[in-house]
Amino acid sequence: MKKYLISLDKDSHRRELFFSQPNTADFSVFSAFNTMNEDNDSLAKRFDLTKFNQRYNRTVTKGEVGCTLSHLGVYQLISEDIEIADSDYCLICEDDALFNQNFQANLDKLLASDLKADIVLVGQSKIAKFDDIELEINYPTSFDFLLKSVEGCSFKSAYPYKNYFAGTVAYLIKKSAVKQFLKQLENNQLAYWLADDFILFGNEFKLDIKVIRPLMVIENPQLNSNLESIRGSISHSLWQKLLKYPLKKALAVKRNFS
Repeated sequence: MKKYLISLDKDSHRRELFFSQPNTADFSVFSAFNTMNEDNDSLAKRFDLTKFNQRYNRTVTKGEVGCTLSHLGVYQLISEDIEIADSDYCLICEDDALFNQNFQANLDKLLASDLKADIVLVGQSKIAKFDDIELEINYPTSFDFLLKSVEGCSFKSAYPYKNYFAGTVAYLIKKSAVKQFLKQLENNQLAYWLADDFILFGNEFKLDIKVIRPLMVIENPQLNSNLESIRGSISHSLWQKLLKYPLKKALAVKRNFS
């Protein structure tokens, strides 16, 4: 399986931390697009700023443009690689990825479990622990005994109650799904989406997206993300989150049965 690490050239320390982990020697480094010094006229030649604003009701940040373009750059490499079959998965990570123990052995078992999905989110951004309670409260899946087990390890694959913005710290993607992304850019169309808009990718690009529980990858807590954090999500108290939990759980159970 081909593995790619997206990293800005300047971030040598982040790469050192990443490659200090076991089983990382086979990652190919993709030099991320550094858009921080570009003006809007330059960005508009490669990214549809207007369409982004229409979808998200705000102005895109330069870091978000660079993130989306970098992931699309990796997709282009995958699409051109004749050694990769349409049904093959590739692993894409960002340089702040921190792997759960025995990552490679468990990844091999996961790949042998007949996942079927187009995209499998093995990691999640902005989460403190691999089995953080926030995962269940905010992004529940079905009841544990109903989830698809991965033979030989504790990980399970499932659908969350709905697709959501999970970050792009680590995910598996099929070459066939990569082609769906690149199809959006035909006839001189430009990208307009956030790299982790899995709602768009599921609803409009018609991609099948699963998650893994517990997480196999989180953001390394020693590092701060290069991506500008301006989404301005309001932090709800625990009781407000718990009020929404029963409905989310019911939706998750229904979705995993359907």
